[in-house]
Amino acid sequence: AATMASSDDADALAAEAASLDGYFSDAPLTPEPRYPPPNESFDTAVVVTNIPRVGAAKIDKLTKVVTKLVSRIGNLAASDDFPGVYLPLDEAKDESYGFAICEYETREEARQAIEVLSGYKFDKNHSLQVIPYGRAQDLQDVDADAGAEFEAPEPEPFRERPNTSSWLEDPVQRDQFVLREGKETIVKWSDGKTEPVVDYDGGREKEAGVAWCEYYTRWSPQGSYLATLVPAKGVILWGGDGFQKIARFP
Repeated sequence: AATMASSDDADALAAEAASLDGYFSDAPLTPEPRYPPPNESFDTAVVVTNIPRVGAAKIDKLTKVVTKLVSRIGNLAASDDFPGVYLPLDEAKDESYGFAICEYETREEARQAIEVLSGYKFDKNHSLQVIPYGRAQDLQDVDADAGAEFEAPEPEPFRERPNTSSWLEDPVQRDQFVLREGKETIVKWSDGKTEPVVDYDGGREKEAGVAWCEYYTRWSPQGSYLATLVPAKGVILWGGDGFQKIARFP
């Protein structure tokens, strides 16, 4: 009975195969895996420097401490081959190099690690510095022999900066105030007794066809600088005798 059932099953399968004949292609199946493109930018990896150097016997313990610290920032890209944190060992000295390579799952976590951990006090003698792994590669590629002969750069010519406290040296101990009227911005001397005298009214700028102030103006907290606003240029600082232009903030 069992042999007859097996024969019937075989006949049924043969009949089903015959009915499906022509539905399948004779071309061989050669499926190829479709892998995602490899990430060659290393933008999820960072290098943590200024870590204490320890002997080979203590490197596992130090790795655990560093892993616990950096994992607070985000998820580490751990795998069977890479635990997410690696402290290289100098085999010649049998001690760590003093830095660690850490890889996160996302580039946002790597950026946050750079911001949060840079300057972090690891212990009383070590403050961490964190840089992108790509930056570390660029530094590694620098030719050490290229800088063997150091040439000091030429110093820029000395330029005496305006004395921003010169108004304190006024021989008659006058004070200054700034007046904004219409399109005019005028700094005047005043002794509280006589008519105020003009110190500076933007004459240089008027001759050059530009404005030294168009809207607001204000003294710095100690009166060393006068800040004026020119929307097309930003905030400009003036000071010293004749109110020289000192700086500009777009």
